[in-house]
Amino acid sequence: MKVLKYLSIICVAIISLLLVGCQQNDETKSQTYSIGVVGDVSKEIWEGVADQLKGENIDLEIVTFSDYNAPNAALEEQETDLNAYQHVAFLDAYADDKGGTNIVPVAYTIVSPMYIFSVDDIPDIDSIPDGVKVAVSNSPTNAERAYLGLKDIGLIELDDKAGFAPTKGDITKNLKDIHIIEMEPSQIARSLGDADLITVGGDMLTDAGLNPKDAIYVDTDDASNIDPLKKNVIATTKDKVDDPNIQKIINAYQSDENAKRIKEISGGSSIPIWQDNDDPQKDFKNVREKS
Repeated sequence: MKVLKYLSIICVAIISLLLVGCQQNDETKSQTYSIGVVGDVSKEIWEGVADQLKGENIDLEIVTFSDYNAPNAALEEQETDLNAYQHVAFLDAYADDKGGTNIVPVAYTIVSPMYIFSVDDIPDIDSIPDGVKVAVSNSPTNAERAYLGLKDIGLIELDDKAGFAPTKGDITKNLKDIHIIEMEPSQIARSLGDADLITVGGDMLTDAGLNPKDAIYVDTDDASNIDPLKKNVIATTKDKVDDPNIQKIINAYQSDENAKRIKEISGGSSIPIWQDNDDPQKDFKNVREKS
């Protein structure tokens, strides 16, 4: 009888150990999340974030897209869990175009300066001749800062009513008879030569081998010329907003370690912009109410 009693105790102990082991395995099992980005620079930055998250038992898969239309579509279709490539104004325009969206911004990331580069024959702003070809994004929300920049360097005048959001139609004077060529944002950085001047965001110029120091103009030198809605965001769908792992991903991105990584990898073409009191969901809601 004593043998049976001891065997029973041993069996109970073994079962208990197995249960504890299973529970620990469940607790330490990694969960996979995917995030959509645009461009090799963003991919490299997020690969560093993914390395940080391994200690949080989160496997972050980076999905790289080649254009600005695909990441939101993939997120809406639940092919990805998050994306990080757009600013608030772009997401607002996307929602307008689709008649609404299930996507919401959950954290701010960077501001990408808008640069103007010129061909070698045009070494500075004062050297810009009449009749130059200027490449501008065909996406209105990406082109706004380009038109503000062209105004700043004395090529055009804009209707004051346009504020931070001018379009081609808001040009009231073409002071140097420039020819505006609208094209996909991802193509602009490589169009220098075909165009005399290009207006390009910092997220695209590094991929094309352009050096920010070679630009003849950068709009972040005048912070008053940047609409707060042009802050880039991490976005997800409404059903994932309260997922604690999403917050872990945000925390890893908004770490001091990653802020340093952003500056190094982008060569200064991306500026970390997050603050402790940010509320991008509220900001986006306010924007949508005005749309």
